[in-house]
Amino acid sequence: MARTAAPAQKAPGRRSQRPDRAIAEVSRASTWARWARLTFLVPAVLYVLFAFLIPIVYNLILSFEQTSPATISSLFAPFAGIANYKNALVQAVTQSAIIRTFTFTFLSLLFQFVIGFGLALLFNLNFPLRRVARSLVIIPWLLPLLITGFIFKFLFQTEAGAVNQILADMHLVSHPIGFLTSPGWAYLTVLIANVWIGIPFFAVLLYSALQDVPLELKEAAMLDGANAWQRLIRVTLPVIRPVIEVVFVLGFVFTIKVFDVVIGLTQGGPANSTEILAPWAYNLTFQQFEYGQGAAINTILLLIALFAAPVYIWLNRESLRRA
Repeated sequence: MARTAAPAQKAPGRRSQRPDRAIAEVSRASTWARWARLTFLVPAVLYVLFAFLIPIVYNLILSFEQTSPATISSLFAPFAGIANYKNALVQAVTQSAIIRTFTFTFLSLLFQFVIGFGLALLFNLNFPLRRVARSLVIIPWLLPLLITGFIFKFLFQTEAGAVNQILADMHLVSHPIGFLTSPGWAYLTVLIANVWIGIPFFAVLLYSALQDVPLELKEAAMLDGANAWQRLIRVTLPVIRPVIEVVFVLGFVFTIKVFDVVIGLTQGGPANSTEILAPWAYNLTFQQFEYGQGAAINTILLLIALFAAPVYIWLNRESLRRA
């Protein structure tokens, strides 16, 4: 019989070198992928650093320094401790600005929610041109805030304003109302402008929440004899309650730091009647050149806004835990 040739055996060196080479290539590719991911993060890190971190740190430094127009160009000035905070908080304007900021925020959120939720319920119905109406309601949110302030300034002018003209044509007033020159009317005008700006934010998010309400719950409530109001209170609101809470928290952050509308309409006047914290910090810094006190007010405003962060996390604890 012919002998069967034994299969050739590979050299042990070659057999061990191939897995080692493959492992090295995989390790090298993993290293390059890791460095590539870090490279893509660099622009975001630089943006956060220069747009947020450095200004916040510099503002905090200014709030503890005795700064003047002569020393503002230098990075460091004489240390003042908490004197800037004391000098700013003892002023009657600052105290009234703090109270006015919270009342202004509360009223803004109240009217924005009521009107925005009403629009969300309206858009949830089927009617002609519903998509066009949903598109138009976004316009106040798209306009720059400073432009909105100037638009409302022209609308509420005493002599040539459109609002006074309409009221006069309807024979509701005999003399033009000083919407921007009377303290009470000026506060109301700024409030109306801010409510108009925030309505789209509430309307869009609440409308999106209404789309997630299960149809089965509505049908079950209708079979049980619940009317429209009962279905809204006992079915719709409990389902969308988490969204409502988050919308209020975000709306608080947006409203507590309102600046552009006040500057564009009244610049804090007349007689400081529309002075809230953000415009007051601006006036202290760039009108009265009290850089330390302005930075102190900004720091206080930042701490108030940061209060919303743990509230937001607590409200979203379930979704964050699932993530």
